[in-house]
Amino acid sequence: MSCGSKKEWIKIPDCNTPCVIEVAKDAVNQHNKASGDNLVFKRVIIGWFLEIDDHTIKHRLYIEVINSKGVVLIISIVIVVVTKDGKRVRTLVSSHHGYPDEKDLFIFWNKIPDVNQPCVQNVAKWAVNKHNKDKNDYLVYVSTVEGWYIEVADHSGTLVYKLHIKAKECIGRVRDYCAVVKEEKPLTERIRTLLEFFPIPPKK
Repeated sequence: MSCGSKKEWIKIPDCNTPCVIEVAKDAVNQHNKASGDNLVFKRVIIGWFLEIDDHTIKHRLYIEVINSKGVVLIISIVIVVVTKDGKRVRTLVSSHHGYPDEKDLFIFWNKIPDVNQPCVQNVAKWAVNKHNKDKNDYLVYVSTVEGWYIEVADHSGTLVYKLHIKAKECIGRVRDYCAVVKEEKPLTERIRTLLEFFPIPPKK
């Protein structure tokens, strides 16, 4: 989900305080209950809060968790805490698996659970075709390995995709590429812009 403008949020100076840890653990528990996952809380990496009114605060936290296979993951959660009459009620608004952007930690790349969905495949194939047109190249789309997306704040319906694509060169070699595509939906028409397209170096 889009979390609004970064300017509205205040960074939490210390995410190791008991109140922040309590909110984070409750968020993980609510996520597990809703999704059927069995994530185990590890730590809060970074967080922000947004004051809605005198009784309501919205938290945005990046939490390290461990899944049932022992793999450490990062989830971004948004949870609303209402304090009234001496009681606190916490409601999980959203939770996504992914990773923070390297340049701007407020931006969180949400993992796409199924890259074989038609909407994702369409973006991936479009990216390869657009690259070919712009660079006079001859790549042939093969598959999408994995992908992430962000929702652009204050721009309803605008997504930015980051896709790990396999494409075949004209000599027959298959290589890995990263495609970053911005997709806007002002009305019914989709407007796409290829922001980046580059080969991914082989893992050593």
